[in-house]
Amino acid sequence: MICVLYPVTGGPRDFARFYVLETVARVPYFAYLSVRHLKETFGKRAPGDNYRMRTHYAEADNELHHLLIMEALGGNENGLDRALAQTMAFVYYWYVVVIYSVSEQAAYHLSELIEDHAYSTYDKYLREHEAALRAAPVPPIAKKYYEDDNPFLFDLFCTVSDTAALSQTAEGDGGVELGSECPRQRPTLRSLYDVFVNVRDDEREHWKTLCNLVQFDNMEGAGGVVRSTQPSPHE
Repeated sequence: MICVLYPVTGGPRDFARFYVLETVARVPYFAYLSVRHLKETFGKRAPGDNYRMRTHYAEADNELHHLLIMEALGGNENGLDRALAQTMAFVYYWYVVVIYSVSEQAAYHLSELIEDHAYSTYDKYLREHEAALRAAPVPPIAKKYYEDDNPFLFDLFCTVSDTAALSQTAEGDGGVELGSECPRQRPTLRSLYDVFVNVRDDEREHWKTLCNLVQFDNMEGAGGVVRSTQPSPHE
């Protein structure tokens, strides 16, 4: 729906698309926390729950800052865009709550697909509009988050080590290696291009965590290798 209503054109309306995308992107992590808090209330706890909940909170905080960046770029100036984003977020929140209550892995897999799409969207945007982005300044909120703030929450949502190998299934073929190094040092921001590089790479970090949760029910995965979730042989 977002892709149809908000085609990427290289103009100011692109930021409205990203504003809607990031408003919705925060929702799953809130939903996960809501369900897990409710389970805790009724005494259902398991080893590692606290770590998982802290990570989901850090992921939500990261998506919040993506949203604040898009707002700083003017993405929320139109009232219709705000109404659409808020309505979608409200409906999606309850949808994820229901799915997560029934099957955590199913909910994680849905988010895995969405984060994979978000990464691809930002990556394509960077490639097609590099010159314009390099000529644009860094929003103050981006500098504050990526350079000035305490890195605790930023580091917390990066659950796969920097040296982990990363393999991702590409559309139309069997897969593509994206490289063996996944550096997550806090970057120096020189232009809006650098900001979007970091937003894109944040989405990849979320994707890696979700892949591991779907496949291993563990945020660190197995063997330091992350791959897109594939159908089981019997499916």
